[in-house]
Amino acid sequence: MEMAFTRTLMVKPVLEGVERAFGITPSQLGIPERLLLEPMGCVPLPDLNQWYEQIESLSADPAFMLHALAGQDIETLGPVGRWLVSASDLATTLRRVNYSSSALQSGLSAYGGQSGKIFKWCFDNPFAKGAAKFHDGCRKALLVRQVLARYPGSDTPWLRLRLPGASRAQERLSRYFGCEVELGAAQTEIWLPMNLLAQSRRAPLPFSPVREVVLDDLLNMPNHTDTAKAFYEMVNYSRHYGYPTIGFVAERYGLSVQQLQRRLHRFGWSFTSIVNYVLFNQAIRYLQEGVSVADTARYLGYTNPQSFSKAFARQRGLTPAQYQQAWMPAQKSPP
Repeated sequence: MEMAFTRTLMVKPVLEGVERAFGITPSQLGIPERLLLEPMGCVPLPDLNQWYEQIESLSADPAFMLHALAGQDIETLGPVGRWLVSASDLATTLRRVNYSSSALQSGLSAYGGQSGKIFKWCFDNPFAKGAAKFHDGCRKALLVRQVLARYPGSDTPWLRLRLPGASRAQERLSRYFGCEVELGAAQTEIWLPMNLLAQSRRAPLPFSPVREVVLDDLLNMPNHTDTAKAFYEMVNYSRHYGYPTIGFVAERYGLSVQQLQRRLHRFGWSFTSIVNYVLFNQAIRYLQEGVSVADTARYLGYTNPQSFSKAFARQRGLTPAQYQQAWMPAQKSPP
């Protein structure tokens, strides 16, 4: 039961670009509005794969990512994007992108390697399937372009771009990236002159990571092999589509409801207990942030706030309103 996720903040710039370029809205893809308002939320890769395939079909553009991300800057990733390019040299930024990749997308391998005078920046995402494998590769290549644009020498031509997936729009891709493009590769590889890493230096940019990035949010990405954490995250994701159901979760794992129930039984898990644990932990977070009880109930998938209040009281011994009233004065009290 492996499952990989990507952050909403990595998906949102693509969706915004798709709407701008093609007029295709997230609602047409069946994406809940609330999901896109939580940048550190986790999107399962099977759903992202499906969105990419839908966009290709609706746009009739086999390389839609080129239009969607045209002119976009690394700043569209918010504080994370600013942190990635705040270093004074490209080599440090490259390391940041590589070692932070697992916090932004689980199951992704990002690394660099030298071959003579060539530096190869590589991204391997085994969880991208079908046409989505090509679109994911384009996304990674365009991310590299956005990073390089912040450093001297960004106009240095690439030596080669290798993209996974079936052959498509090869001449167009070569014109866009200004280099030879090889399709059908096992992974995404951007080949750069080795001396670019040494030449690309500039003054570091100001950045306040403690204020801008919440470490708890960055570090909660479940490893794709961690069955328990990934399953809990899947339940948390499902609430954006309504109150979590075992059918919704089973579909994302490619299982029938009966198959998933048998696997949960083998682990000694109860779907109802997991839903309660996930939802009420998330409820605590919303209530601590000052979100109203009614909105908290809605964000958790409840259609009736009273049902949420009763369930919360059974779990926590306080109603949501009582919890919020007790929390706020405690936060304002001096140490």
